[in-house]
Amino acid sequence: MKTPVNILKLVGILLCSLLITASSNRSNEIGFWQVLNAKANPFESFWLFPRYFSTHLKQLPQSTLALLARNKIPLAQYEYSLTLLGKGQSETAKLFWLPSLGSLTSQQKIELAEQLLEQSRWGDLKLLANNNRLPRSDVLSHLNLEVGRSYRVIPKLFLQRLGFLSVNPNVEPDPQCRFNVLMMSDHRSGLYKLAELVNIFDKQPEPAKNVFCFSKPMYVAGAIDCNNEATKMAQCNWPSSLLKKHLPDNFDFIIMMPKYGSANVRNEIMHLSSQANYAVFLHELMHFSGFEDEYVLPLSKQAWLCKKSGLVAPNLFISHGEMPPRGWHKSQSCQYYGVAYKPSEKWSIMQYQQLGLSAQYRTLWLKHLDMTNGHISRYFDTLTPANKAILN
Repeated sequence: MKTPVNILKLVGILLCSLLITASSNRSNEIGFWQVLNAKANPFESFWLFPRYFSTHLKQLPQSTLALLARNKIPLAQYEYSLTLLGKGQSETAKLFWLPSLGSLTSQQKIELAEQLLEQSRWGDLKLLANNNRLPRSDVLSHLNLEVGRSYRVIPKLFLQRLGFLSVNPNVEPDPQCRFNVLMMSDHRSGLYKLAELVNIFDKQPEPAKNVFCFSKPMYVAGAIDCNNEATKMAQCNWPSSLLKKHLPDNFDFIIMMPKYGSANVRNEIMHLSSQANYAVFLHELMHFSGFEDEYVLPLSKQAWLCKKSGLVAPNLFISHGEMPPRGWHKSQSCQYYGVAYKPSEKWSIMQYQQLGLSAQYRTLWLKHLDMTNGHISRYFDTLTPANKAILN
């Protein structure tokens, strides 16, 4: 049982503690104020009141924060590095955040990683991940996309938030469209590039609205191997691909986007690198409808295509003495075996992609779709597998 004397002693101790705490807080505030307003030495003041200063670093002028950072105070190094990153001074910022990593909380590491992601500092993010300094977060998932980790380790909900798909056999086509195109890529920039191309396309659908519709880009790394050499044709190993068992079977075409390689169409699959622009994309899309290139074709292709006669594509007539359609003009497509003709006297998108789609070729495209009733007759469908055409 506590006596009145003991109670008075306890009250006295509590009052003293409150007075000391109040005095300490007041000293902290005074010390901080002196740094802000009286030009007190910030380095000395920090060590007098380290806890208070650490929680109020963001209120310091940049010059003062820089001074503390240069004196190797970890939290000051961290805060100053964020300031530098915000100004785009990424290399200088690294000199400060790197030595501070051991003192950071998980949330601070995530905040740093988000800043590095905004600057596309993939090398720095890899450094954090390799040293177990990158906590599980959306930034880590972005990094895994960038380095091409398997689709199995990328959270499906994360991809959905970005507007992308994981490998999924249950993707549904748009029933309002004549042709549905399944889009996929094995790397992060490819996903964003595909979304960018479709965004441009949707502003002016070609050759008309509801002819072609596109799925959300699907991330397929780990399920297919692609050639990623800039000097070679973009190509993926479809025969041994795991994708065949995990893709919807109700789409008409596929666009696969590896990082590098020249664009081409083979059968119902377009290979398009993430360096390709919209004009190249549209050129390749016309190949889906059977359009042919109007520049000089490879000799291996001329050896069989240019031996044909008549209208072999919506925009290509090959003559072996026959008269071409009225108003058509010689094309460079065939240099041997036969003489090729094209609808336009001038260059078109099928000869030089950067010209874009002309009104004449848009009309020709629509006319061809009407004539085939939406069922594209690809001339390479009738060829043996060894001779199937590659269009580029």
